[in-house]
Amino acid sequence: MAIVRLRPADLRDALRSDGTSLQFQVQVHVPSGTLAGVEALVRWPHFQYGMIGPQEIAQLVMQGDLHVEFDAWVVRAAARQADEWIRQGVPLPLVSVNVWERTLRSPELVKVVEGTQRLELELPRGAASDATHAATIARVRAGGVRIAAEVVPAIDIDTVKLRPPVDATTVQAAKARGLRVVAEGVESAEQQDQALGTGCEIVQGFVFGPEVSAAEVSTLAKR
Repeated sequence: MAIVRLRPADLRDALRSDGTSLQFQVQVHVPSGTLAGVEALVRWPHFQYGMIGPQEIAQLVMQGDLHVEFDAWVVRAAARQADEWIRQGVPLPLVSVNVWERTLRSPELVKVVEGTQRLELELPRGAASDATHAATIARVRAGGVRIAAEVVPAIDIDTVKLRPPVDATTVQAAKARGLRVVAEGVESAEQQDQALGTGCEIVQGFVFGPEVSAAEVSTLAKR
């Protein structure tokens, strides 16, 4: 019910004052039991209404046309945390961040990701197949930022993320191109086994429990 009382301006203020925070969902390379990466998730602990969930946040972003500002905050916060993990010697290959399609159309994106380390941008559904984004995606990759998508498109990307049931043909097509393959949204041992049976070895989802803090990521990665 918090969305009834909150305005886009409230979210903008939270972003500008770092009132929002990041939690992380782990990606596990199942055969080795090691962390293959994490996906950054935005959480908003509101002083009056409690924890504001991702659906409410997304609605406020759309209502206030905050797509670019929101994504800029998430990318910068994720990049800062990645830098901190590097300083700590945490063996974590990458941090994945979702971006809105409107952000892909903004000239600000290339500036925002410039100089970041271990960052992977996860494209919204359909964006990888939209030729109008090809030039921006190429510039982002040229700067050392990885790109993830839900399909194996004609353009160059780095990671394919698939939801259960994972399609074996897509997995093999992705591997033939040298792409990293992640099964996301995996919630049960059965779904995990099905993904592994296709040749997909990296799994992400609630099968490993809820999202965790940055400190918990450090502990898990060092095990």
